[in-house]
Amino acid sequence: MTRQEALDYDNELKNKLALEADMLGLEESTGNSIVDNYIMVIPDDARKGMVFLGNEAVSYKFGNIRMDFKKAIAAGIELLASVSCPESLFNYLQLLIAGALFIQKATRQDIGKNEAYIVYYLHIRNGYETGIEEEAFINDFSKWYKEKNENILEPAEIRHAIENLCHWKVVDIDDGEIWLKEMVVGSMEP
Repeated sequence: MTRQEALDYDNELKNKLALEADMLGLEESTGNSIVDNYIMVIPDDARKGMVFLGNEAVSYKFGNIRMDFKKAIAAGIELLASVSCPESLFNYLQLLIAGALFIQKATRQDIGKNEAYIVYYLHIRNGYETGIEEEAFINDFSKWYKEKNENILEPAEIRHAIENLCHWKVVDIDDGEIWLKEMVVGSMEP
């Protein structure tokens, strides 16, 4: 996420939470207040995201958006004390949950089956610390994939999947070598 994307997402999140606050009978400014005081949208840094493999492979970039639930809930309790209306606290907590769901959607990137197999192959080959030359990777991966799945992926399909993973910042190509940038959890064993 670039700096501009972070600013754009911050504004989008404010709009979504303002609408949600209005639907819950709270002031729209409550949604803006939550975003301003308890949620940080941060441009990319060196932190890794995580890839969860299995039936539905996804990548999460947790480092970009953080919500301080502890401070936000404390503010909700202060709100309850000031208005002495338990329903307000319940609505406020619903708004926090809605914010968390909006954040979860923003940090999630679904990964296709071919991409998931590539990530898994890089993971078992320690692609975090050892880059694999791109052409050698395509040849070796193609053989490994055929052994595992009894069908063939064409080199063009593999290259397309690698391009997708680069775009999603799951892998990186540096000096012709493919590197795995995100922590992998799970497997793609048939």
